Amino acid sequence: MATVQTYAVYLAVASGTKSAGYVVDNVEWDGVSPWTPPTGTATIADPDRKYPIGSTYDSAT
Repeated sequence: MATVQTYAVYLAVASGTKSAGYVVDNVEWDGVSPWTPPTGTATIADPDRKYPIGSTYDSAT
């Protein structure tokens, strides 16, 4: 059984006034069940909740 943890959903590309990396949502997901983030976004496992909604994730790090 997969472990459920928090994932940050961030913009993969800039959108409107929000830059790429802007966190738009946090979801609880096991990382393997069928789920697709919205178009134009990507996810990063965030079990320590470093990326709340409104923060910025730098995918270069």
